Amino acid sequence: MNVLEARRARHLIIRLDRGEELPAALVRALDEVEARAGWIEGVGSLEKAEVALFDQASRTYAKTRVLDGPCDVVALSGNIALQQGETSLRLSATLARESGVGLQLAAGELVWARVYGLELRVTAFDDLPLVRVFDDRTGAMQLATQSSALPALAGEPPRLAPPVHAAELPRAAPPHAAEPPRATPPAPAAEPPRATPPAPAVEPPRAASPGSVELAAAPLPQRPTRPRQEDEHYPEVGDSVTHFHFGDCTVISSDGERIRLRQERDGRVREVSLTMLRIEPPTVDAATGRKQFRLARKN
Repeated sequence: MNVLEARRARHLIIRLDRGEELPAALVRALDEVEARAGWIEGVGSLEKAEVALFDQASRTYAKTRVLDGPCDVVALSGNIALQQGETSLRLSATLARESGVGLQLAAGELVWARVYGLELRVTAFDDLPLVRVFDDRTGAMQLATQSSALPALAGEPPRLAPPVHAAELPRAAPPHAAEPPRATPPAPAAEPPRATPPAPAVEPPRAASPGSVELAAAPLPQRPTRPRQEDEHYPEVGDSVTHFHFGDCTVISSDGERIRLRQERDGRVREVSLTMLRIEPPTVDAATGRKQFRLARKN
């Protein structure tokens, strides 16, 4: 069991308007107010949503379930933390909708949604830097504080202190014998502790704090992703795009939902959601071999 305490918090009220998408729109809003850690709850309605469940047996997310049509948010909760240096959301929702057989409920981790109207209350923890770390016992991501993400790396050096204190004995020897080592041994005497800590520092944490150490060594669990149609085309890193507002740009990063563009005219970086755009089939520049996309406003 771990208990984390926040003593300084802000309460944010965020409204997402019709047509905006989760989680992209909420991440942008949180980044604007520098809310990097916190808790989320909300109510409202969605035009369309996709949810998934985590399968404990296989330690993976099952395929997403699509709710293609209006649904009400009976309950929405989640949290905010940093993962690999970027704002990361985990949202869980219970959704209700009318169907031919009456009222239906669906619940799970909210992978994606298009908003009809959504109101959120976010409690931001300004003094509690939360990060997501891998837990090898469950195969899932866990919340931890940034300072405790690598406890062994910060705590192990004192355990290596005894060799240094043992080296103090020569300093207690006759002055003539102690003086020469001060000129030459510093580098050799200091290097061994720097070379040896990694091995003992990495092994013990696996027993004491599995989540924090496995963050670097273990693969991250597969997150639920939206299925793509075979005939869909998406810009990738290095492709050229012509955006209806930003003009000619180059794709510098992409996660399938959002892309970051660098404008050719001034070098500014822009981030856009692909689901809000109509992506026309690409052409190929014969000279460079680069794909060129045209991004138009979706009606």
